[in-house]
Amino acid sequence: MSAKRRISAALAYPLVKRLILENLPPHIKLYLAGLLCTIAGAAATSGFAWIMRDMINSIYIDRNAAAVWGISAAIIGLSAVKGIAAYGQTITTGNVRRAIVSDLQHRQFSRLMRLDIGHFVNQHPAKFISKIMFNARAGASVIITLTSNTASDVLTLVGLASVMVVQDPTMSLVSAAALPVIFLSVSTITRKIKSLARGETELAAQVQSIGTEAIDGIRTIKSFQLEDKAIASFAKAVRKMERRGVQINRTSALMSPLMETGGGFIIGLFLIYASWQTLGNGKTPGEFMAFITAFLLAYEPAKRLARVNVDIQKLMVAVEQMYDLIDTPEQRQLATAGERLTGVEGGIRFEDVAFSYGGNSPALHGVSFEVRPREKLAIVGRSGAGKTTIVNLILRLMEPDRGRIFIDDKDIAKISLADVRDNIALVSQDIFLFEGSIRDNIRDGRPNATDQEIDSAAELARVTSFASNLESGLDTLVGPGGANLSGGQKQRVAIARALLKDAPVIVYDEATSALDGENERAVMEAAFDDAFQRTVICIAHRLSTIKAADRILVFDAGILADSGTHEELARRSEIYRSIFHLETSAPLVESGKKLRQSVLR
Repeated sequence: MSAKRRISAALAYPLVKRLILENLPPHIKLYLAGLLCTIAGAAATSGFAWIMRDMINSIYIDRNAAAVWGISAAIIGLSAVKGIAAYGQTITTGNVRRAIVSDLQHRQFSRLMRLDIGHFVNQHPAKFISKIMFNARAGASVIITLTSNTASDVLTLVGLASVMVVQDPTMSLVSAAALPVIFLSVSTITRKIKSLARGETELAAQVQSIGTEAIDGIRTIKSFQLEDKAIASFAKAVRKMERRGVQINRTSALMSPLMETGGGFIIGLFLIYASWQTLGNGKTPGEFMAFITAFLLAYEPAKRLARVNVDIQKLMVAVEQMYDLIDTPEQRQLATAGERLTGVEGGIRFEDVAFSYGGNSPALHGVSFEVRPREKLAIVGRSGAGKTTIVNLILRLMEPDRGRIFIDDKDIAKISLADVRDNIALVSQDIFLFEGSIRDNIRDGRPNATDQEIDSAAELARVTSFASNLESGLDTLVGPGGANLSGGQKQRVAIARALLKDAPVIVYDEATSALDGENERAVMEAAFDDAFQRTVICIAHRLSTIKAADRILVFDAGILADSGTHEELARRSEIYRSIFHLETSAPLVESGKKLRQSVLR
């Protein structure tokens, strides 16, 4: 489904039908229980209007004292039935609504997690969650409105309309004649509501995004004294949302004067007609009272039904967005499709690979290079050179615009996505830890790993050196997003997670930027140790790390500018020298092998 489609009457019907058929059947028993309560409530309401005739005629006209007890008992009984039915309907409807909201939130989040990483570029995380929550509530509201609330109002109206027709068919026809005028006016209001509601979800997400961003960056806000700026940005977003809400509320409120005026007009006509019938044609006051009671009781459900289309159209904008997400093709479909990888040695090859983000300037221009199995390769370049793009393409987090990428001479586009990622471990510059213990986060590298294997990975990544000083050791809770750990500690946990995975290819994307020199040497020693027999691709800015690599690729503005050892590049590559501020005449007395051994010593 296109993200730019517009809701119309023709489009809304199949979308509503799909919404109901997909989400109501799992809760059909609970819904039917609520429907029985609805029927009982509608019958009690209609019975209450009907008994008005006997109450007026028997008690106040015929002065039948004996009838008081029976009529009073009937009114008490009907009121009890109506109250119990309303309670049952509220409970069942509430439970169905909550279950549907939960299901829709789960479906959206599941699809979101399986989308290509390109869907997340330039989008604030809070916006995704805000839309998921809002869209799910909107979807549940549409279902409940159409299947429960509307059913209740329709059944109540049918019962009350029957009372009205029995008491006075003529006036019932006059009342019905006003309905087309009312519904024509409602359709005009509906179109206006639709146009206003389109941006409401986006505005709500923007408010949440700005608020979340301010809280996440509170230290920066405080240190640069940006409180006023943050407050002004939030206030501006809130005011925009407020103005849109006022417009929607003002337009929706037009329903009230329309219904009140229409209802008053019908009651006024009926009073004239009833007076004439009672005084001149022998009609009893009881019949008039039964009709007017039924009419007045029917007013609220009729008003709600008149508003249904207005309310539904406003909610359908969110439902449309929800299904846009749910129907987006997921990368997960590629997980098991394609060839399988077995006995991976870890060779990587790029052939004329080009990539750009969202049609902007290319991040890579026809790049070709090869990483030999078990080679320790470093990639360097200025900011924006395309280094992280290479990592994303290797992991198939994104697909190239042109060219092919191979693992062990197999095109990764033809390999199952699960196999590609099973054989590559990533330590990203954006360290993310899940709420839980240090051990839990390391175990994410290989869920079936033993505690001994976790301890070994923690030792290699220098996690043990700080965890041993904590009261609970590796079982210490890291807090939300790893908030209880320092930046360097979080990086070491992430490195341990990647080492535990024991993949034939491991990628370090600025993975040691927060580590001190001593810990960096220890971690990179573990990464480059030949005993591990894995291919290592390392993106780094520290010269000590770069020197330890077997070979270095130099990227500049998305182009592979040069490759070689540190000595070779320092001698001939002006870009390489400028990145690390090397002097052209600097003596290069050590071979690349000696440099590597020195760094790892």
